[in-house]
Amino acid sequence: MVVTFRVLAAYVTFEGVRSLVGGEEPGTSVVALVLLAASIVVMPLLARAKRHVGERLRDPLILAHAAETRICVLLSISTLLGLGLYAVVGWPWLDPVSGFVIAAFSVHEGREAWEGELDEDDEEET
Repeated sequence: MVVTFRVLAAYVTFEGVRSLVGGEEPGTSVVALVLLAASIVVMPLLARAKRHVGERLRDPLILAHAAETRICVLLSISTLLGLGLYAVVGWPWLDPVSGFVIAAFSVHEGREAWEGELDEDDEEET
């Protein structure tokens, strides 16, 4: 599970650098904006439910899934904000920079998930 946090961070960082170096402007579509808005509403509910189940079962993998779902919410929020600000001010670098923030958060969450898994292993050995 920790690997997926790092892969997400690497992918978002790579795409952000590629966009900045290539001078790409973010693309938008009505479908994408509707999906982003829907995920901002639905994904927090899903993350909360996963966290609740993970805590009740004391399952670190489900808790890690809940953390990944929270990252998806943040990714949707940052993407929507980046596209919204781009539409207002016209700065194409806003979209990749918002992705860098998500990449940093993903690394942080991955570290927490890893430490949580190690703590679980330590408790089982005693």
